[in-house]
Amino acid sequence: MNRSTYIPEGTCSLSRIGIAIMRSTPLLILTALPFLFMTAPTAASSLPAESWFNQQGYVGPAGGRIIACHGYGCVRRMQISVDGTWLSQARTILRTGQGSPDAERRALGDVVRSYTAYLAASFGGKPDRPGSPPQMSGVYGQMDCLDETANTTSLLLVLQDQGLLTHHVVEYPESRGFFLDGRYPHFTAVIAEKRTGAEWAVDPWEKAPGQRPDILPLTKWRQDS
Repeated sequence: MNRSTYIPEGTCSLSRIGIAIMRSTPLLILTALPFLFMTAPTAASSLPAESWFNQQGYVGPAGGRIIACHGYGCVRRMQISVDGTWLSQARTILRTGQGSPDAERRALGDVVRSYTAYLAASFGGKPDRPGSPPQMSGVYGQMDCLDETANTTSLLLVLQDQGLLTHHVVEYPESRGFFLDGRYPHFTAVIAEKRTGAEWAVDPWEKAPGQRPDILPLTKWRQDS
């Protein structure tokens, strides 16, 4: 008898490996454990953010060009430009945050908010629904947490390359949850304060396009379900 896998709304869509684990025997889960721990913080934090794209099979940013992911798991891709007028607006916003790391994070929230609205307009169709409902998998313009992480990290790297981040550096994306701890896998973009090394998640996954992303200490993000 074929059984469908129940995926609660409000969870990041599952990767191919994640779906296999959900539908497999306990033996397969044990076999997959080494993969699940590959993105442990101690291993990932030492890698450059750019390497994450190669590991996932995605395309990182180049200049002002971003290969934006959508459709869940980056199965759909669109080249967009964030140079020219849009980048000039982002530069103006980020200048207001040069006074402190906290002010820069607030400014980054405004830039990411503008960016997600720009992505939705570029994709066309129905705006992305927050939390990646399972029934929207594969739908044009809809994004799961992998799409959101890729797109946000791409933007942050462009801003960094343009010298627009005064107090932060872009780090390798972070993950949490691996089924056996009772949580679904979830990913986020990460920045770290240059002076203190404090890490922050930049996560627009639960927000609609044009809304401020969640920007919170990475330690707290890891603890959330």
